[in-house]
Amino acid sequence: MPSPVADPPTVDRTGDPDELVGATEAARVLGYSRPEKLPPTLIDRADVPRGKGATRQWRRQTLWDFHDTVRTTGTTSIGGRTALDRAGIIAHTGAAVPTVANWLAHRANNGFPSPVHDRWYYQDEVDAWLADRAAASRAQLTEVDRSGDPDELVTKTQAAKILGYQDVSHLNNSTVWRNLQQLHDPADDQLLPAGGARQFFRRRAVWEAADMRPARRGRLKDAEPRTVDRAGDADELVGATEAARVLGYRHPSGLTPAILERADVPLTASTTRKWKRRTLWAIADEAEL
Repeated sequence: MPSPVADPPTVDRTGDPDELVGATEAARVLGYSRPEKLPPTLIDRADVPRGKGATRQWRRQTLWDFHDTVRTTGTTSIGGRTALDRAGIIAHTGAAVPTVANWLAHRANNGFPSPVHDRWYYQDEVDAWLADRAAASRAQLTEVDRSGDPDELVTKTQAAKILGYQDVSHLNNSTVWRNLQQLHDPADDQLLPAGGARQFFRRRAVWEAADMRPARRGRLKDAEPRTVDRAGDADELVGATEAARVLGYRHPSGLTPAILERADVPLTASTTRKWKRRTLWAIADEAEL
């Protein structure tokens, strides 16, 4: 459970929930130093509005609800269930601020849960939504062949086939290839007569590398799918404009940091980023778009 972004003031929760109290008592209950500190958002929630011959009054329950659903930041409890606001969602999921902002802004399209009260969302509903989203994203990854002896040694070409790639070149510079290198045991390699070694991998390592793949990042349900252009010389180096076109982006600004980091020719003071077409195709086959 995430921690609140800030320590909330002490709230007095004693007394009859239906008792009506004035501004002075309301301020004390909520921990304000004086009635003048009561925020406009609470003034608007008075159960008895200020009028001719009447002063504002609030039920104690109204004051407690105000604290729990408006003033608290990060996490709270509503109806006995943990609820998160935007800051709480960020802390709980570990997602970036823009990512969470996008989830909330496009709820109508992405199915993100509806707020239970103002800006609050039930944590269990957020978790369920994320689980469904992850499952749907994983379903878009290449299908892995899980047959065979887990201890059998396979070559890189065979590993690519197990992973569902049509061409072994799609494995190069990919996330799963980096995962497989981490799981690789040099003791399994075959020494070559001319020196050096040929890498071999256990099938179980290939499966584990596949399971380590991140899910594809989701897009709005009504977004147009990107078409990858696989034509041309696989070793040709291309710039950002062509890279974006190959990957189906409308503009180079659509290239993600993960794509920029995988440029075959990095950005320097004297060179611009460039990618081999085969690198772009490998990126398209992986989950980093």
